Amino acid sequence: MLYRYAFRLFGDFAKFLEDLFPGLRDDLKRAGIKISTQEYIASSLFISFLSFLIVLPFLALFLSIASGSFLFSYLMAISVSIGIPVLVFIIHINYPKTIVQEREKKVEKALPFSVLYLSSIISSGLPLHKAIKFFVEVGDENEFKREMTKIVEDIEFYGIDINSALERAISRSPSKKLKEFLYGLLATLRAGSDVYVFMKERAAEYMMDYRRKLLEFSRVMTIYIQIYLTSIILGTIFFTVLTSIISVMGAQPNLLGMQTLMIFVFLPAISLLFIFLIKKAEPAWE
Repeated sequence: MLYRYAFRLFGDFAKFLEDLFPGLRDDLKRAGIKISTQEYIASSLFISFLSFLIVLPFLALFLSIASGSFLFSYLMAISVSIGIPVLVFIIHINYPKTIVQEREKKVEKALPFSVLYLSSIISSGLPLHKAIKFFVEVGDENEFKREMTKIVEDIEFYGIDINSALERAISRSPSKKLKEFLYGLLATLRAGSDVYVFMKERAAEYMMDYRRKLLEFSRVMTIYIQIYLTSIILGTIFFTVLTSIISVMGAQPNLLGMQTLMIFVFLPAISLLFIFLIKKAEPAWE
């Protein structure tokens, strides 16, 4: 309903802007958002317009109460309200990329163990499409399984062969590693090679990469913990003790505010920064 109404209002202008976002079509496809590029741009424009209509009166009212000047508050509200829709538009237009990045991380997290499980199924002698179907039926629920489910649906519902289904899966895959895996699988099928040997080699490669990433992450975590304990925790304790001694000696009696700022503002802020750095440093395969 939202997309239809937005397209009716901003469809023509969205078509004019479509060439400015050449990668949006692929991002929508890989994110699983089943609308056209023009419709999505129109919805971004519509949401931005709504944000302008909502923010302007509330911001003008707040600023007029705070400043007491109607003209100043109105002009300031207009200035800020113009910037907010632009920000909303940028965030919404890049939202598919965020989904793709999250899906990529989830796929690569499940990839080593899922490929290992799939290779064990193929070792029983089942054809590839039946092995994938069996994996979809009994495998753990994850993003890799969802990609395999789409391959099974392409084969059973649309009646296409396994090679064409793999090509379709490659075109919509959110993960570069999954694309490489599917490309290799497709090349193995076309060459008439042993699929089980390919699967076994890839599973061993992914597991080795998995162990390497965990080892690197553990080393990074060790460094972060040492920095956090020695520089932040001990530094804060030393600062608190030192300022308390100075305050008792009478050199600087009003240090309570500085201590409060250090303990309740600076320390939590630095802790949040370290959490962010750790989240950025952690591997896709946790």
